[in-house]
Amino acid sequence: MSSSFVDFDWTLSLVHAGAYLNIDDILASSERTTCRLRVSLPGLAPLLLSDSTNVSFGQQRPQDTALAEESSVQVQTDVPAGSKLELPVWLALALGSGRRQLASIDLPLIYKDAFTEVFDADPCMVDLRRKAPLYYLLMYNLLGVGSAQAGRMAATAARVFQFILTK
Repeated sequence: MSSSFVDFDWTLSLVHAGAYLNIDDILASSERTTCRLRVSLPGLAPLLLSDSTNVSFGQQRPQDTALAEESSVQVQTDVPAGSKLELPVWLALALGSGRRQLASIDLPLIYKDAFTEVFDADPCMVDLRRKAPLYYLLMYNLLGVGSAQAGRMAATAARVFQFILTK
């Protein structure tokens, strides 16, 4: 008995499809964040690790080609579990949400403890237009991650927004 397309167990989830033609949403979801893979991804090293200069991931520098021919280096195309990748938020959300959660997502730098402390002291100290022009929209996208820091992140964003409105 063959399985049909409908019966296939999809592991990726597009939790926040966003406003497909909204340029702000496209820009916010294309911000990069770091992720750590929980499982290995076979055959995706050339795609996900394209900026790597390591020959074991299939990217050979011109000066390494002669070396590779002599030592017969075996090219690895799998991304091992535990690898740290920098991915766009939309892809990180697709990999990190759903039933199987293929990756754990780290929050971008602007939402980490260092910036939270600065926001608590004086929200005007951080120039959001320069550091994170789409701060609130990106935060909205990241709330679906289910991170333990999501509540604190939303509370900080609300305080910053209220402070800017009353200023």
